[in-house]
Amino acid sequence: MIKHDAVDGFPTSFESNINICHDCSISKSIHLPVSTPSRNHIRGPGDLVVADLIGPLPTSYDNMKYVLIVQDFSSRLTAAIPLRDKAEAKIQFVDWMKRFTTATSFKIKCIRTDNGSEFKNSTISAFTAQHGITHELSIPYEHHQNGRVERTNRTLIDIARTSLISAGIPVRLWPYSFKHAAFIFNRVLHADSDKTPYEIVSGLKPTLSLLKVFGAKAYLFNHLHRKDLGPRGIVGYHMGVAPDSKGWVFWIPEKGNFFMKSASVRFDENTFYHVPKNQILSSIQVSDLMDSSMIK
Repeated sequence: MIKHDAVDGFPTSFESNINICHDCSISKSIHLPVSTPSRNHIRGPGDLVVADLIGPLPTSYDNMKYVLIVQDFSSRLTAAIPLRDKAEAKIQFVDWMKRFTTATSFKIKCIRTDNGSEFKNSTISAFTAQHGITHELSIPYEHHQNGRVERTNRTLIDIARTSLISAGIPVRLWPYSFKHAAFIFNRVLHADSDKTPYEIVSGLKPTLSLLKVFGAKAYLFNHLHRKDLGPRGIVGYHMGVAPDSKGWVFWIPEKGNFFMKSASVRFDENTFYHVPKNQILSSIQVSDLMDSSMIK
């Protein structure tokens, strides 16, 4: 088998374990960054899906504290799903897998997570058993085994943090900046492919016509305005593309913690909430948005 290169990982020497010193091995043991290959061969979308959790983060306006990151390993298609607590992760992860298989022609064959109770539970076990999905668990302290998704975590955190700073908006709006970051991540090229994650999975080239600067000021048509001489528009700030309609989501500060969707909009992508784009945003405190070293 070695001669014909028929298998991978076959030992090339049968003498490597001879004359091992027991006491030396115990006293001099070190952490070896061994790369453990997945038990499945990844050939296309759905062959391996990885998931991880970011948090806790500062409590958002709608009481979110965590972000569930789910990524199709082959295509890099990524979802950032805000959560109120860790217990929501299992439901949201299963829902994502259902949507993935329904919206694409690909079947999920294997998932990989850490050993946390948010992933190792009866809800996910029942779903994987029902659909014939293998569940791989990364070994504790061996972060390289789930390295791809952790690198994606850092990328999304950087984009989300930068978006909040440049827009000059409250940190408590971070769930929208994470979803905006994932929207961008899925529509740009990555080092190992000449197609975007979106195109690899959907077969369609993404359109960026809906992509606007995060936090940009916008004038929305107010469908509830009275037919008199009062204002017909309302000022909002762009929070990202609406996931279920052809339009955008806006934060309306004058109405408190109010958000609305609209497609009848005029954007001013050079004006932001309180702080002009060309100023140093020293007054905006985003230190609460954790450093990537705090990734779980």
